[in-house]
Amino acid sequence: MSSDILNNLNPGIEDLHPYEPGRSIEEVVAEFGHDEVVKLASNENPLGASPKALSILKGLENDLHLYPDGNGAKLKEEIANHENVSFDNIIIGNGSNEILELAARAFLNPNTSSIASKHAFAVYKIVTQSSGASLIEVPTYNWGHDLKSFRDYLEPSTRVIFIANPNNPTGTYNNHEEVYSLLKKVPSSVLVVLDCAYFEYVTKDDYVKPLDLLDEFENLLITKTFSKIHGLASIRVGYGIANPSLIEVLNRIRQPFNVNSIAQAMASIAISDHEHIRKSIELNSQQNEFLFDQLTKLGLDCIPSVGNFITFKGNFSGREMFNKLMKKGVIVRSVDLYDMKDFIRVTIGTESENLKFLKALEELL
Repeated sequence: MSSDILNNLNPGIEDLHPYEPGRSIEEVVAEFGHDEVVKLASNENPLGASPKALSILKGLENDLHLYPDGNGAKLKEEIANHENVSFDNIIIGNGSNEILELAARAFLNPNTSSIASKHAFAVYKIVTQSSGASLIEVPTYNWGHDLKSFRDYLEPSTRVIFIANPNNPTGTYNNHEEVYSLLKKVPSSVLVVLDCAYFEYVTKDDYVKPLDLLDEFENLLITKTFSKIHGLASIRVGYGIANPSLIEVLNRIRQPFNVNSIAQAMASIAISDHEHIRKSIELNSQQNEFLFDQLTKLGLDCIPSVGNFITFKGNFSGREMFNKLMKKGVIVRSVDLYDMKDFIRVTIGTESENLKFLKALEELL
């Protein structure tokens, strides 16, 4: 095939690198021959999926030849009840990443720009540049979003602002007043995307109250996911909340049947499994504190995190440590992709998983 076709790529794509997912357990077992591998690379819930959601799988096999509900009515009703918003405030997606992409497709083009913090979620750059737009990165403050400075980086071409709260991979967060102040300063013509993928894990009293903001700002889109606290990462389902007129626009470009029947059914149950959510938060809070203390005692530089992961660095090459840990049966994540050279991100697992990780790490230091 002639390479001439590649000369017609949309602007921005040639400078992108594919998103790098965490290594899978199967890959590492095949490469290193381990009997047991602990995966702490992709911020998954170590308790797994909601038991209540898993229990309905057997009843779905007779409908697999049918298309899913293209409007996701049942799931949207459950989300509306959970969030205390209207049905018309909700859009569901193939993971919350699809909602981010829909926002970019709706508002970004080669004549526009978006704004995000440096070291923010890699998908913001992907959806921006694949739309032909340019991404403006705002320097961080103590590894977190410096929202006070975002207004200074607005250009006439800016159409979207992405805020990860908490941020992946740094684990930092912005309080309610900081987010509110930014929204007050931003023109109402600029879409502000508040990405709350790790929302449920945050226990800080001053954390953002997204729905309070939604009442006042029509240019706000809130995104959430079932991949983290709900433990449903493999079936890909998330949602967005915004004013109905914005949701209607995003639905115009949403692919038909974008969320499969199994995902819709399991998510409809998982969102109301309060016991599973409570246990997940409790485990994460306990092990976050334990893991942070242990890593600090090992002389490592840790970024305080309110999510279900901790990012740290030490006197070593991050990429080399990542590979050495894999050889010991522990998968973590090198975050060089985020311009955080030699930092490693580790998901907070169960106590036994964290101890296995710490033992392997200490042997390598």
